[in-house]
Amino acid sequence: MPRVSLAEELYNDEDERDDGESKWLVVYDFSGKPNPRFWANLRRLSAFKAGSRLLQLSVYLTRSRRVARVAVRLARHYGASVEAFRVEETFA
Repeated sequence: MPRVSLAEELYNDEDERDDGESKWLVVYDFSGKPNPRFWANLRRLSAFKAGSRLLQLSVYLTRSRRVARVAVRLARHYGASVEAFRVEETFA
Protein backbone atom coordinates (compact mmCIF):
# COMPACT_ATOMS: atom_id res chain seq x y z
CA MET A 1 0.00 0.00 0.00
CA PRO A 2 1.54 3.34 -1.01
CA ARG A 3 2.31 5.91 1.66
CA VAL A 4 -0.10 8.83 1.88
CA SER A 5 1.46 12.29 1.52
CA LEU A 6 1.20 14.77 4.37
CA ALA A 7 -0.92 17.01 2.13
CA GLU A 8 -3.42 14.21 1.53
CA GLU A 9 -3.43 13.19 5.18
CA LEU A 10 -4.18 16.76 6.33
CA TYR A 11 -6.75 17.26 3.55
CA ASN A 12 -8.62 14.12 4.60
CA ASP A 13 -8.43 15.23 8.23
CA GLU A 14 -10.15 18.58 7.53
CA ASP A 15 -13.89 19.15 7.67
CA GLU A 16 -15.42 18.51 4.24
CA ARG A 17 -17.48 21.70 4.30
CA ASP A 18 -16.06 24.13 1.80
CA ASP A 19 -16.56 27.74 0.84
CA GLY A 20 -16.39 27.84 -2.95
CA GLU A 21 -17.50 31.46 -3.17
CA SER A 22 -14.63 33.10 -1.31
CA LYS A 23 -10.98 33.47 -2.21
CA TRP A 24 -8.37 32.69 0.41
CA LEU A 25 -4.79 33.92 0.62
CA VAL A 26 -2.27 32.06 2.74
CA VAL A 27 0.87 34.09 3.37
CA TYR A 28 3.85 32.36 4.95
CA ASP A 29 7.45 33.16 5.74
CA PHE A 30 10.28 30.79 6.58
CA SER A 31 13.24 32.07 8.60
CA GLY A 32 15.54 29.90 6.47
CA LYS A 33 15.28 27.83 3.33
CA PRO A 34 12.04 25.77 3.33
CA ASN A 35 12.18 21.99 3.33
CA PRO A 36 11.72 20.70 -0.27
CA ARG A 37 8.93 18.48 1.05
CA PHE A 38 6.91 21.62 1.76
CA TRP A 39 6.87 22.50 -1.96
CA ALA A 40 6.05 18.92 -2.96
CA ASN A 41 3.13 18.82 -0.53
CA LEU A 42 1.89 22.23 -1.67
CA ARG A 43 1.86 20.96 -5.28
CA ARG A 44 -0.08 17.88 -4.17
CA LEU A 45 -2.53 20.11 -2.31
CA SER A 46 -3.13 22.19 -5.44
CA ALA A 47 -4.38 19.07 -7.21
CA PHE A 48 -7.33 18.79 -4.79
CA LYS A 49 -9.00 22.02 -5.94
CA ALA A 50 -8.78 23.58 -9.40
CA GLY A 51 -7.46 27.13 -9.32
CA SER A 52 -5.40 26.66 -6.16
CA ARG A 53 -1.93 27.98 -6.89
CA LEU A 54 1.08 29.99 -5.82
CA LEU A 55 0.87 33.72 -6.57
CA GLN A 56 4.41 34.25 -5.30
CA LEU A 57 6.80 31.96 -3.46
CA SER A 58 5.27 33.04 -0.16
CA VAL A 59 1.63 33.57 -1.18
CA TYR A 60 -0.86 30.80 -1.96
CA LEU A 61 -4.33 31.46 -3.44
CA THR A 62 -7.34 29.13 -3.38
CA ARG A 63 -11.13 29.23 -3.59
CA SER A 64 -11.37 26.46 -1.02
CA ARG A 65 -11.52 27.14 2.71
CA ARG A 66 -10.53 23.52 3.26
CA VAL A 67 -7.43 23.82 1.04
CA ALA A 68 -6.50 27.12 2.73
CA ARG A 69 -6.65 25.48 6.17
CA VAL A 70 -4.45 22.63 4.96
CA ALA A 71 -1.95 25.10 3.43
CA VAL A 72 -1.74 26.84 6.81
CA ARG A 73 -1.17 23.53 8.58
CA LEU A 74 1.49 22.50 6.05
CA ALA A 75 3.39 25.77 6.40
CA ARG A 76 3.29 25.57 10.20
CA HIS A 77 4.37 21.93 10.10
CA TYR A 78 7.49 22.95 8.16
CA GLY A 79 8.27 25.86 10.51
CA ALA A 80 6.83 28.94 8.77
CA SER A 81 5.07 31.92 10.28
CA VAL A 82 1.63 31.95 8.66
CA GLU A 83 -1.36 34.24 8.20
CA ALA A 84 -4.52 33.41 6.23
CA PHE A 85 -7.05 35.87 4.83
CA ARG A 86 -10.42 35.65 3.12
CA VAL A 87 -10.22 38.21 0.33
CA GLU A 88 -12.46 40.02 -2.09
CA GLU A 89 -11.07 40.88 -5.50
CA THR A 90 -11.83 44.51 -6.32
CA PHE A 91 -9.89 44.99 -9.55
CA ALA A 92 -9.81 42.30 -12.19
